[in-house]
Amino acid sequence: MPRLKKMITAAQVMILAGAAVLGWQVPAMAQTTLQLEDYHGARAMFRSQERTEEYSLALGSYRKIEGIWQSEREQRLSGVLTRVTYELPENHTAEAGFEFYLSRLQAMDKRELFSCKARSCGASNAWANNHFKILQLYGQDQNQFYAAYEVNRPGSSPAYVSLYAVQRGNKRVYVQVDILNSDKVGDDVVATNPQTLINVLQSKGYYVFPDVVVDGADGKPSLQSGEKHLTSLVRVLQQHPAWRIALTGHDYHGKNLAEQQQYSLTYANQLKAALVAKGVNAARIETHGLGSLAPAGRSGMGGRVEVVLLP
Repeated sequence: MPRLKKMITAAQVMILAGAAVLGWQVPAMAQTTLQLEDYHGARAMFRSQERTEEYSLALGSYRKIEGIWQSEREQRLSGVLTRVTYELPENHTAEAGFEFYLSRLQAMDKRELFSCKARSCGASNAWANNHFKILQLYGQDQNQFYAAYEVNRPGSSPAYVSLYAVQRGNKRVYVQVDILNSDKVGDDVVATNPQTLINVLQSKGYYVFPDVVVDGADGKPSLQSGEKHLTSLVRVLQQHPAWRIALTGHDYHGKNLAEQQQYSLTYANQLKAALVAKGVNAARIETHGLGSLAPAGRSGMGGRVEVVLLP
């Protein structure tokens, strides 16, 4: 009987694990995990879902540093990790697979942490063997795509999504989707790669600074900026000394527009003061407070600051 009981318990664990991957009703921890749909017609070669304490989120290209292949920048995270390796249908490109999953993230409250394509990602064999540890992902350096995103979910900790698509020499295409549902808020701050911030500012002209608006001791909301996020923005401004930026505050707390504008200008001035304290010339920074005049960008936030690249 004891042996039979152990076998039944093991079977139950396997069923729950499989159910979690397929989206069936499972315990609360798995029900809260972010999931993305399968690529149409693709074959899922490997699927897994497990808890991990040491997931490495790559935030830079893979290079050989002191004789060892490693990411130029990475962040260690813990949580529930879902991984799927897809083989795409014949005649489907790596870019098509990559764009498919990017499109699924478009409707989410996301923040790009790092992205690269082709040879700017480094060596594909390093991504396959050193990072993902999946042989099938070893393909052509000129036909690879990678991106990492933070996805914020109301009432839950963030999820981190990494996408890697590659075409092999035999024309077969593979896509790796890793989703780390973090169980820590605030402990593992993941800052956007400075080069990615530069790309975003050059292409869109602005980005939402990942700050947090909290209630101060005096009952008034104030801006709380993460050290790593500040450092990334400072590095961007150091690399482009001719750039000038506007910090535009938004607020949805106040009782009226005048109060909202006052609060939002305070957020912008607080971020400016933090940047100046790190050596950025104050003359390069303008501050503005719009209050609640841009409701389309609220996304459930009580306030925010946007970094705008000035002409």
